[in-house]
Amino acid sequence: MKRLYELVDNFFKMLNMSDNIKQKISKTDILCLQLSLKKFLQSGKKDDAFSVYFCFSEIFNLFGQGYDNTKILLETLSDHEYHSGELLAKHRDHYSHSVYVFAIGLVIYAFDSSFRKSYLSFYKLKNNTNATFNFLKFWGLVSLFHDIGYPFELVHEQIKIYIQDLWGKDNKNNPYVSYGNFKKFIKIEKNNLSFLEKYLPNAIKFKTYNDLLAYGIHLREGYDIKDITRLLTTRIIKQPKFLDHAYFSAIILAKMFISKQKNDFDQQYLDALTAILLHNSLNKYDILNSHSIDINEHPLSYLLILCDELQCFDRYAYGKISKKAPLAYDFQLEISDNNLNLCYTFDSYLIENKYNKNYLEFHDGTFLNNLKSFISSSLKINIITKEIKKKKRAQTLGSDDNFISICELAKKIHSSFNEHCLSLTNEYISEDFGNLDLEFKLSNIEQAKSYAYKLEQINCLFSRKDLDYPIVDDFNQIKTNYKNNIEFLCREEHVRWVKEKLALGWKYGTDYKTNKERNNKKIHKDLVPYELLSSEEKSKDELMVTNMLKLLNRFDSNIKIYNYKESNDKILEIAGTGHRFFKEKKNKLKKKIRTILEKYSQSNTVVVRTCLAYGADQLITEVALELGLSVKANIPMPIEQYIESTHQDVIFHGLPFTKDDELKMRHLLAQCVVCKVISDPQFTYLEASKYLIEKCQILIALWDGKEMPLVDNNGNSINRGGTYDCIKIAKEQNKKIICIDCHR
Repeated sequence: MKRLYELVDNFFKMLNMSDNIKQKISKTDILCLQLSLKKFLQSGKKDDAFSVYFCFSEIFNLFGQGYDNTKILLETLSDHEYHSGELLAKHRDHYSHSVYVFAIGLVIYAFDSSFRKSYLSFYKLKNNTNATFNFLKFWGLVSLFHDIGYPFELVHEQIKIYIQDLWGKDNKNNPYVSYGNFKKFIKIEKNNLSFLEKYLPNAIKFKTYNDLLAYGIHLREGYDIKDITRLLTTRIIKQPKFLDHAYFSAIILAKMFISKQKNDFDQQYLDALTAILLHNSLNKYDILNSHSIDINEHPLSYLLILCDELQCFDRYAYGKISKKAPLAYDFQLEISDNNLNLCYTFDSYLIENKYNKNYLEFHDGTFLNNLKSFISSSLKINIITKEIKKKKRAQTLGSDDNFISICELAKKIHSSFNEHCLSLTNEYISEDFGNLDLEFKLSNIEQAKSYAYKLEQINCLFSRKDLDYPIVDDFNQIKTNYKNNIEFLCREEHVRWVKEKLALGWKYGTDYKTNKERNNKKIHKDLVPYELLSSEEKSKDELMVTNMLKLLNRFDSNIKIYNYKESNDKILEIAGTGHRFFKEKKNKLKKKIRTILEKYSQSNTVVVRTCLAYGADQLITEVALELGLSVKANIPMPIEQYIESTHQDVIFHGLPFTKDDELKMRHLLAQCVVCKVISDPQFTYLEASKYLIEKCQILIALWDGKEMPLVDNNGNSINRGGTYDCIKIAKEQNKKIICIDCHR
């Protein structure tokens, strides 16, 4: 079984852009969505979920114009849950939940050809890229927006819980919230009705959105239109016990679609709306003589119910009762045609007595029986559970960013760079944020998201609350383990930017004259170590760092940056060395290196040092970067000379050193927060190796176990600075040494 982030790439591999005929969506835009989704699945963080919403909205422009037209829907849901959810008895996060639902559906489409065939057959689509885009668009609409009506239900539930606390749950005289102006709310305006009549044959009969939705349900599920229309009205007006957020989600989206759409509103849009309407309680509990949703009747509705039910893991609990019954914290799955194997991992610390409603429902069959009663297909589902003590998955940041609109902060960052860069060069992007390509919008967004992390590195946080900590107006006045806090943060920002560019397919290069040519070729001269940046480029990183407080204040004048602790967590430096050439498979060695680094990262802030030599050094560096660890390079000569020396050495040993090998070395060096040259004209690596060992507490060595002579017959030093010499120096300094067998 694998985790979602290990599987989701398979869906995007199906989007062969060269096979794309109808779509006008760039490969880079899809890559932005793919990387944002994968990042969220690895972190589970709300701000990473935001990037998925943003990319999807910008790519498909569902309501006319990108994220701005969906911003109020999504951010209102997030804000209401954060501020109101804890007043309820039962409530869990729906903002990040919807992105998980989105991912599960993509994985099912990619791996279960039975579902894929049903979907393609139902909508009469050929199995090609355009069909995959069709699914991405409509499944994204259904999954990402299926809970946006929750604020309506939240208000109703808040008052209900408050009244019950006052006068008891069973008091029939309890007041309740009901919504007025309902008839006008659901009425279809004349101009919108004219729009619908172009695309739906029975639209002329519609007077309200209830009529529209009832028609859509009748078309797919066969229920009587009048009965459904009546039910949609009576279950919303004057309901003391329950208001269905799914209904409000569907109505809100219907109103937005029909008022914003300029091109079409075909039956599939209506299917998306009814899938959302049916996912919560309507078909499960309220329609008389209802039947389960069949995959071949309404594939979008079927998939939403399935994925919505399966996504009962890693959801933040707001409600009082919800907090007492924690969900699984991890989820793995295995999918093949008509087969779904699932594994939910619970925190063993929280279920020692096995008294957890969610845990028990997996074991007594309640969960699976309910799921099978809601949907109908030949799908075979097998569920197992594990109980493992939960480990810290990601660094907890102190900054209170729940009130921050990341998009608005990103716009202010973009504006500040324009002001700064235009004074330095006329070639810098001058367009407003809205005119930027998605890739560059996302770059500003990722920079905004990095604020909390960067401040944490220097013992700070931001908040709009009045906290009893020193207020910061000069980062270099803060006591840390770094000589210069601003330079440290500048290096961190540069490495973040380098990693972002490399993930999007950019490469180091200088063959361009204008920014437009650079962007088209996706090459950049600044994909180099921080030390090699021009003073102009360094000033951009410094602007980002020193402007943090200023830009946060532009967003909200109440925000302050506080110094909330005295010293950094303990930093553990691990050096890596080893043979340049070996027979072992690289993946096997990387797995062993990963195990070691993960072990020490659990309780330490780990920094990895290497000389970035060909072979073992680069392998250790790759693993460290994959784990998100900081890497410092201690190289024996200036970079261009070092790359050429490595080239000649590899060729001398009978192996090829291609342009890709050179780029790989350049890109690894560019991702190092420090690239320090420690030269030794006599032994090449000796001084760099000595420095490496001196700085570390632990040495990882990929070694064949053979002791090399360090003195020849004439008493002259030989083999100095090599793998065995490093091990010997480390022993003399009483450093911990971990050797990994590496046969040459």
